[in-house]
Amino acid sequence: MKRISPTVQVALILLAVVVAISLHLERGQTSAPQNSAAKNSSVVPPTTANATTNPSAVANPIVPPTNSISVAAAPPVAMANTNIIPDFPPLTVLDNARVVMHNYQSVFGENPVGDNAEITAALMGKNPKQVNFIREDAGLRVNEKGELLDGYGTPFFFHQVSGKLMEIHSAGMDRRMWTFDDQVTR
Repeated sequence: MKRISPTVQVALILLAVVVAISLHLERGQTSAPQNSAAKNSSVVPPTTANATTNPSAVANPIVPPTNSISVAAAPPVAMANTNIIPDFPPLTVLDNARVVMHNYQSVFGENPVGDNAEITAALMGKNPKQVNFIREDAGLRVNEKGELLDGYGTPFFFHQVSGKLMEIHSAGMDRRMWTFDDQVTR
């Protein structure tokens, strides 16, 4: 019998967590009581009805930008001080950082290089095409040092595996890197 590689196992676990979170968010939005008139009428699903008034009500927050090149018009700003950042689960923030890295790689054919602040600067528009890949509505935050933060408020550690493959490390709940609860994605 063929064994599943550890990378595939981690990806499947992350996918299961994302689906569970999405289902949990969806259940929380639909649990409001409805009167009999509302039950008989056609109802717009809560994920689309609330998306315009409440950005955190979107059931699937891991949607990469469809036209990431056109979002470069606004200058990059540090987002840690804004009050409108949605609160995402740490694994979702980690996965959204992975999506951002993949978007950068698909535009430029390689990953940004350097330490966290240098990579974050490249992701925020300090790149040849001045494309800003970091989106507040994906739960991605930047601290005052210009470092991209994980879901626990700790700077990510980026490990360049190859020109096209980047490992993104989160320190996990204990906020200390290289301990048992660290989370990693590629």
